[in-house]
Amino acid sequence: MQRFFEVLDRGVEWLVAAFFAVILMIALIQVGNRFVINSSLSWSEEAQIFGHIWIVFLGIPIALRRGSHLYIETYCDMLPARARLVFDVCVELLWAAFGVSLTVLGWMVASIAHMQESPGLEMPMSWPYGAMVVGGAYLTLVAVRRLAAIFWRPA
Repeated sequence: MQRFFEVLDRGVEWLVAAFFAVILMIALIQVGNRFVINSSLSWSEEAQIFGHIWIVFLGIPIALRRGSHLYIETYCDMLPARARLVFDVCVELLWAAFGVSLTVLGWMVASIAHMQESPGLEMPMSWPYGAMVVGGAYLTLVAVRRLAAIFWRPA
């Protein structure tokens, strides 16, 4: 199971890197078209915005898994071990609840937005909103894994 999570985590990180690379390439093509050919692309800004949306919603769980989100360590270090454990569990439960709410609400919005098309790319608007669903599900998985690690630490 650990190997599966490692592959999944690495795959999501590579997906974020791929989105970033595509955004960079689109930006370079847009600048080249604008200043060399003197013609702007009608879809480039929208594609970059949608890519940024995916990067943000996939980046949240990546940062949580790495422990890069803001955390009140100074305050937590002053707590006794038992109180710190309770605090850590509460924090992970809040992250899991946030992930579940992102998934559920994102699904609701994406299912409604599927009927609408984006003006530049002419694709269903459920694609950018799908980032909330995928990112929320991955965030929930990461929070549950971190919560499990709190309770099932090897002695």
